Amino acid sequence: MEEKKKIAMRREGSKLFIGEDPQLIVNLETQENHIKTGERLLTYHRRVGLSPDLLAGKRPNVLETAVEAYYMQACRTAEGILAAEAYQERGKR
Repeated sequence: MEEKKKIAMRREGSKLFIGEDPQLIVNLETQENHIKTGERLLTYHRRVGLSPDLLAGKRPNVLETAVEAYYMQACRTAEGILAAEAYQERGKR
């Protein structure tokens, strides 16, 4: 059985950085969230609700599950945006 790889997460002040590339950047205070993919920074309009007790390390399994769900949604969103932009570029040719 293959062990599932943990998604990298680090916190700097009020910002939470989830994943590598793409990377979900969550502003815990303002909820102005972004997805960084390559050199691009895309606005992410979804709310990411992680309570202070989860971020403090209480219930680590719940935090891991929530982070994974939010990150997977962000990855799908980034893929969709990039695919739509590529399609629009093909239409301009």
